[in-house]
Amino acid sequence: MNEKSSRQKRNPIAQSIYILAVVLSFAILAMTIVLIIPADLGIPYEPLETGQSYIFDPWEITLGHLHISYPEGGVLVEATRRGELTTFVLLGEGTAHFAATPDESIFPVRKLVLHTHPAETAILRGQTFIAQEVLPEAMHEAATLLASIAHEEPVLQVFGVRKVFLPRRGVASVALFSPEGARATYIQARRTIWQVPDQLPIIIPNPAAKQYPPHDQFIFSLTILAVMLAAVAAGVVFVTQQYDPRATYGHAGAKLMWPLGLALLHAAVEAVLIPYDLHILVILAWRIMVLAGILWIADTYGDALNFLGCTTKKLLPAIGTGIWCGFLLYLCGTLALPSGLNMVTPEQILNLVYLTVSAALFHEILWRGLVQGAFRQHCSAALSIGATTVLAALFSLLPALLAGNFPTAVLIQSFFIVPMSAFMLGFVYERTHNIFAPLATVTTMYVLSFLLNF
Repeated sequence: MNEKSSRQKRNPIAQSIYILAVVLSFAILAMTIVLIIPADLGIPYEPLETGQSYIFDPWEITLGHLHISYPEGGVLVEATRRGELTTFVLLGEGTAHFAATPDESIFPVRKLVLHTHPAETAILRGQTFIAQEVLPEAMHEAATLLASIAHEEPVLQVFGVRKVFLPRRGVASVALFSPEGARATYIQARRTIWQVPDQLPIIIPNPAAKQYPPHDQFIFSLTILAVMLAAVAAGVVFVTQQYDPRATYGHAGAKLMWPLGLALLHAAVEAVLIPYDLHILVILAWRIMVLAGILWIADTYGDALNFLGCTTKKLLPAIGTGIWCGFLLYLCGTLALPSGLNMVTPEQILNLVYLTVSAALFHEILWRGLVQGAFRQHCSAALSIGATTVLAALFSLLPALLAGNFPTAVLIQSFFIVPMSAFMLGFVYERTHNIFAPLATVTTMYVLSFLLNF
């Protein structure tokens, strides 16, 4: 009896050592992959900032099939991101010739924004005589123009970190504006694209060229993230060894179609409402209505709040697990260490409170509490997490489906980043059965994105 009881006492320690060894193995593997694979998941996003302004002489630029001419010169304004010159804005009267088709397309240019690799931007800037001058009006015009097209940049949200892709060598993205304000677009990459107003785009395949953004390397980054997620998941197991898989299984209640129908209705309505930039009270009112439906469906399973994981049982361990997991996920998203702290304004604090209460808490109650909880009554933990993850990924495509626009960044977000995030949040919720654990994970990522500068 004594030997048996001693073995039982040693088992938890041995199990902890085993899990910790798994965590360290995955962590070492992830760091090794980071060092040996040239992955490119972008850099933490910062808006383009105007730097210096110049007056330039007559100038001609050739970018693949596009020839841009400024016969009388004009004004050039630099734009930098994270200290690198990646963009400049040209203000002046010029013309753009697209010469890849028998009928050359000529477009009058008044403003131009050019994104290229930092080295190529510096070469283009140095091809003519430039006299530096302080031109406040031109700087203001350039900053306004950059802000107006910022939403077109390839930005991904990776575990709470907004990441943007710098152009690679041989890749150029040009936005051209006529004196009347009409817009033309030229992209020189694996698919060269030229589009002018009221005409179909001209697309020329160029298989030897690079892609922009560099999603051809994303498979390597995905490998790194998958290994890191495995290490984080093993760490969650390490700190939640009191997990009971039978605690949330087998309650009779509403049919599965009711939670799924409510989640689909919510995703479809918000996909329609958000593009209209309505007042936040409209979105809040809608979410309160959905929350009432969540409580009504959850009540059919018994105690609604307990079913949704809104409980104070083991609250502090659950919050601690969530914070720890959110911190690790955020570091996985950056693939870098912070360089300092940001200045936090009262407006940012109010925005953080809104995101936490209106977005994070609501979505965790809907997806983890209701949808995953409902699946859990009919199938195993693995299947319930997997089904919830797949649905979250598919429903995240609804805004693009309604808009009829499926850029590569949206597809990567929906089929890679969203499933990874949803899996980890579902895993944390399953191990704790406390909604405050995944809520703490999401909130931690929000807070770190406000505080840390990379």
